[in-house]
Amino acid sequence: MERSERRRQKKEADKKEDYGPVYPRTYDKCPFCGCPARYTVEAMKGDLHLEDILGKQPALFSFEYIYSTPTQEVKLIVVGDSCVRCGGFYTLARDKIKSTGLLLPKKPPPKLFGPAG
Repeated sequence: MERSERRRQKKEADKKEDYGPVYPRTYDKCPFCGCPARYTVEAMKGDLHLEDILGKQPALFSFEYIYSTPTQEVKLIVVGDSCVRCGGFYTLARDKIKSTGLLLPKKPPPKLFGPAG
């Protein structure tokens, strides 16, 4: 197979694979085996008054990550659990929250040097 043909096939394969995140995203069953039973719900049957950071049923793990961009702050939120049947860890919900933009001045920068003269 020629080099150009291999390169063309690789480009086509890269176009088909789109792994970009979609927010908000929620899952109600295990993506591996399809079981709807979650470990924390089954283990804490009598204590379902506990809530995760999104205010829903308890989860095995949850975290927030905040980072700043030049124009705004962004918060990533992930809540996850494990499957009762296969034991796989998966996310129940994930979200990306952008804050209102930072206030940046819109006036032009001052001139450092005047006109030559």
